[in-house]
Amino acid sequence: MHRYRKGQTFRPPTAAESATHADTLEAFRRRPPVSQDLAPVGQGIVVKTPEAGIDARDGTTISSAVCTRCIEVDGASSTKTLVETDEELRIYNFNTSGVAGDSFVNTALALNGTRYVEWAGGIHEGKLDANLDYDDTTGVTVSIWKGNPQEDTGDNIDNVLPLMVMTSGTLDSGSPVVIQRIDGYWRVTHAEC
Repeated sequence: MHRYRKGQTFRPPTAAESATHADTLEAFRRRPPVSQDLAPVGQGIVVKTPEAGIDARDGTTISSAVCTRCIEVDGASSTKTLVETDEELRIYNFNTSGVAGDSFVNTALALNGTRYVEWAGGIHEGKLDANLDYDDTTGVTVSIWKGNPQEDTGDNIDNVLPLMVMTSGTLDSGSPVVIQRIDGYWRVTHAEC
């Protein structure tokens, strides 16, 4: 399937493109199953959410839905196409906003083997709820702001890790920070010195 931009004219796939697409999908279907537990932590997989989507986290209650795994197939003119497979995966949503139905989302694998929606590029401002040492591997909780330090949203993000460039020191509890999702982990990217 080729997606067309405004102004482009429809061009049906050639026989060679259709055959390549079918071969790629069949090779994926025939591959030996791979346990999610054996996949590296943070390994991304694209899935299509069901029509109802995935509900937001409600306090400590985490929602999930069975989604369809998708693979990328090379298309014409240096494009790629997402193709749904017959593999279904249970995907969890740790975030406080829901995921739309029938949408393609990237997922990552947590240390315990749980596959979850990865909010790529998610950036938040907030404050540290505990001291964060340079070598902390478990992370701390960050209280999220509404873009204004006086307005706490009431949302928290847990297990936020230190800056990757920190080689010593501690960021004090209450410090204003900017955090971003990087390779499957929330990390502090900016902080007051």
